[in-house]
Amino acid sequence: MVTEFVFPQLLRTIVLVAIAAWASLLSHKCISNFNDGARPVFPELMEGRMTRPEFAVVVTGMGIGWVMAGFNQWLATGLIACHLILIATDCIGAWSPNKWVAIGLGAAYGLVCAYGTQGIAAVFNALPYNFLNDLTNITTPVLPIFCMYPAVAIAGQFGAKRGIISGVITAVVYIACTIIGKVTVGSVSVALYPYTFAMLAGMVCLVIYAVRASKKSEAVETSEEEENLFTKNAERIKGNWVYLCVQGALNALGIKVLAQAYQPIILASAITGGDMSIFYLAMIGVIFAFIPLIVSTSLATGVYQAVGLTTVMLVGALIPDSVWFLAPVAGFCVEFIEIQLLGLLGKGLAKFPELSKCGDHIRDAMISCTTIALLIGSFMAGNAIWGAVGLMGVGAFYTLNEVTGQRVPKTAIGPLAAVAVGILYNLAILLHLVTLG
Repeated sequence: MVTEFVFPQLLRTIVLVAIAAWASLLSHKCISNFNDGARPVFPELMEGRMTRPEFAVVVTGMGIGWVMAGFNQWLATGLIACHLILIATDCIGAWSPNKWVAIGLGAAYGLVCAYGTQGIAAVFNALPYNFLNDLTNITTPVLPIFCMYPAVAIAGQFGAKRGIISGVITAVVYIACTIIGKVTVGSVSVALYPYTFAMLAGMVCLVIYAVRASKKSEAVETSEEEENLFTKNAERIKGNWVYLCVQGALNALGIKVLAQAYQPIILASAITGGDMSIFYLAMIGVIFAFIPLIVSTSLATGVYQAVGLTTVMLVGALIPDSVWFLAPVAGFCVEFIEIQLLGLLGKGLAKFPELSKCGDHIRDAMISCTTIALLIGSFMAGNAIWGAVGLMGVGAFYTLNEVTGQRVPKTAIGPLAAVAVGILYNLAILLHLVTLG
């Protein structure tokens, strides 16, 4: 869990308020939104087939679960996840009757998120037993398991045999880096971070398999009607480039000063482990995974992603702390380039169908690896809080959720169960059923 921040609270708050206000405005104007699943609904409002209240109900219904997931990620990492901000601003913009209300409500929400986390921390400190530190165990297994996602994606798309081979290669590279430690050439010494190079090896395998398979597949043909629609929507997005580039600048600055976090589980582990390269590499995987989804939904609707192709998050994080003020400049420029290349990316994906299909498999693999890692970490947190009773509690919550039809998303049930164990432990202390050692 991240508890110490390089940049002051006031700066992070100002940036967060700006991000939330601007995102709410763009959602209201149907220029961008964060929830990819809700994006196809925006043309229904834009073309008059839905009223704003009807539209807002649908967007809110599709997003509320992700907002809660973002809150759970904050509990586990100490970082304010994009889900907690940008999906909520999707909803705020959808409900707002005009742009000024959208900006005002968005800014107010950003302010609540910035200082509300301190209030939650104060609540934990007031408990008989503060289990906030125990919750840091939730993220402990994330990096070891997450670096296997390329092998899982390969298994899903190209078969178990190739997935196993890639998994073995990933493990061998990890072990080799652990043994070697660092490589010295003259006066230059390069540390071989095991997770970074292991994940890189898996990604190389994935790209090789995808390119080979694409050569054997036929390019996807689009009809003239689809081509005209894509061109029209690409022009609409390009016409809103100023709005979108400002959003890109704010997002890049937001992740640089940690006002918000993308992939917070990985980012928190990278920060606490002192190896940001694992986050950079993970973000490359995220960009690769989401390009097909974001490009296709953007060209089909004329509404762009609130974080673009997510490259602004990588670029913002890469800016050195000493020149952090350059992050928004880099984010603005990168977003502009993305928008100009949108049409070409759509045509390129059609020529390499297997690379396009990789996106779905990568996202599924990332979710699967993160889910199992969070579950294992939640058991570890439960054990740290209340020993065997904590393990039983997390197991019971998980099992009940499974047999009742997964009412809580798998990525959320583990952390929620660990929090529930902590609350029950405090109640047991208050009722004198257990005593603090």
